[in-house]
Amino acid sequence: MKNKKQPSDTKSEIINLAGMGFSRFSLSPIAGQIYALLYMNSGPVTLNDMVRELKISKGSASMNIRALESWGAVRKLWVNSDRKDYYEANPDIMTIALKRVKEGMSKRINEFSPALDRAENLIAAADNKTSAEDKKFYRERLEKIQKLFSGVQKAIEIIPDSPSDKKFKIISKIVSVLK
Repeated sequence: MKNKKQPSDTKSEIINLAGMGFSRFSLSPIAGQIYALLYMNSGPVTLNDMVRELKISKGSASMNIRALESWGAVRKLWVNSDRKDYYEANPDIMTIALKRVKEGMSKRINEFSPALDRAENLIAAADNKTSAEDKKFYRERLEKIQKLFSGVQKAIEIIPDSPSDKKFKIISKIVSVLK
């Protein structure tokens, strides 16, 4: 990092707001702070710089930087004549956000699908204690949930991969008309 002093009050506040923003989306606030530190920096930053500036442990910095790397939000750089790892932010926030939304929604749908299958099997195998009327009611309700999940899966497919994707441009035009 170019300058070893503590970040300005403005930069510190932005970094803290990013941490809060990440936590609102059930993501690590420290990952948010690290990303903001890198994003708001004009040059690469070492892990030691992150630890010092954010007042976090080296283990926490390391764990969160690995998560950010796996999301494609940051990348590791090697600086000549220095054995330390340096990091910089991927400035393409929109692509990172789109990827995280798609992955997060897909993961949740996939995790819940077995529960829907189990509910369907339970209704089909319901014993004589469950009336035909109740079974019909349960099936109808389950079908509505399954339609919702099917719609969400289709919506996930519509989410563009990046702002350069044609789908992104179409969705942006639709949204601008709706404003």
